[in-house]
Amino acid sequence: MITSTGNASLDKLSSSYHTQNTKKKEDALGRDAFLTMMMAQLKNQDPLNPTDSSQFSAQLAQFSSLEQLINLNDTIKKAMQTGFGNGTGTDPTSLMGKTVTGNMDTMDVNKGQAYGGTYNLSGPGDIMVTIYNSDGNEIRSLYPGTQGAGKHNISWDGKDNSGNIVADGSYKFTVMENSGYGFKQVSTNITGTVDSIVYKDGKQYIAVHGQLLDPDSLIQVSNSSGSKNTDALITAYLGKKITSSQPLALVEKGSVSGNLFNFNLNSKQNVVVKVYNSGGGLVKTIAIPSKDTTDGTNTIKWDGTDNSNNPVSDGLYSYSVSSASGTIDSSESGEVSGIKSVNGSQYLVLNNSGLLTALSNVTSVSN
Repeated sequence: MITSTGNASLDKLSSSYHTQNTKKKEDALGRDAFLTMMMAQLKNQDPLNPTDSSQFSAQLAQFSSLEQLINLNDTIKKAMQTGFGNGTGTDPTSLMGKTVTGNMDTMDVNKGQAYGGTYNLSGPGDIMVTIYNSDGNEIRSLYPGTQGAGKHNISWDGKDNSGNIVADGSYKFTVMENSGYGFKQVSTNITGTVDSIVYKDGKQYIAVHGQLLDPDSLIQVSNSSGSKNTDALITAYLGKKITSSQPLALVEKGSVSGNLFNFNLNSKQNVVVKVYNSGGGLVKTIAIPSKDTTDGTNTIKWDGTDNSNNPVSDGLYSYSVSSASGTIDSSESGEVSGIKSVNGSQYLVLNNSGLLTALSNVTSVSN
């Protein structure tokens, strides 16, 4: 604490500050007030009894400590804002590979087409679905009739009760079931492992069983099922345009995604496309005659089979393109639309095409 040297001006300034501080306890001595008081002390010191140099040094040390504390506070604040992002308390990257339970009570309408909306029944019952707008007003009631046990999708044509197509956006819904004892609300929670992060309309969503889930809607998160730790900064690539020197196709549960391989030619020529598994083993060779190529961008579709026409195993697959003149550039550029977890590692998803890329293969990034 700074003490005066008996100077009336400084005593008045100090008294005024402490009076204000008493009225407003939450106010702290900031750097401006600190410097004002110290400069006032120097200007108004008694020439016959100047401020002791050791006392002045102590005050400078106090100011230095104050400055460091203010800077530390700013650093922590920025780190927290960066870590949680846009006011949300959940980092989607930290959920990769974990088992979560979230509330799926919204449906999206895009260009008049409704998407999403599921519920589970433990037994048969008569169902009523009510859909609400952002103001909480009912806009549509659906009566799908008696439904059996299991998972059901909500079928909505995107119209209100008057038959008008609703505006694009998100709509909440509730599901009521009557199993013979009156209507009761059905839980629309979804539980599953988070296997990817999807970037949509400027917001990050997690994917569970193919359904997009807002991280803020989670009600339970279980421990990781053995996924590896990955730098959370991978989410910084979402929405950015990147170029990958080695795009990857993914075979998952027998289904192939990212199987459209692009490459550029300066002229029509014979081309050979080779597909490799994650261990570098050749699994497929596709010969393309020059008559089937074009001067410019070419696309070849891989059907997910090996050279014996047998379906390949689940996993990641790379490819190369070559001709008589040598290796042909098969890099892929596009916007990062999501993050996919495969065998505990995280990959960027390109252009909603299903093509993946490891961070190590990203050669350029732009907004």
